[in-house]
Amino acid sequence: MPTDPFFMSPDRPSSCDRGDVVLGWLTKVVATLAILGLMGFDAMSLAVARVQAEDSAQQAVRAASTSYSTTRDLQAAYDAAVARVGASGDTIDPAGFTVTPEGAVTLSLRREAPTLLVEKIPQLREYSVTTRTVTGGPPR
Repeated sequence: MPTDPFFMSPDRPSSCDRGDVVLGWLTKVVATLAILGLMGFDAMSLAVARVQAEDSAQQAVRAASTSYSTTRDLQAAYDAAVARVGASGDTIDPAGFTVTPEGAVTLSLRREAPTLLVEKIPQLREYSVTTRTVTGGPPR
């Protein structure tokens, strides 16, 4: 009895029926989604850090301006600004902190965004740091 060349025995699966194509495709999809997820997280983290840096700088300017208007002490105004942003990990550059005789405060705030990829790649590390310079008038 001749054997049928297209007959496959249920005991022995064909080599093309092992699922290699599906497994390879699924691996590529998962790897692509993981990379896009990491990039998306970093992009969102950078955007949020920029917005939060602006907000923190505004709050620090208000605190420093209020302090200066009541004490007329430059160091007390700087300390008030640093105390306002210290809990969030932001830093204020002492060289970028100025107060006019009228009480307007200008300061430079630095914030580093928490990222998964950007801060690990030396060529991109500078993008994880946000600096905002803000000027605010005396309280009325």
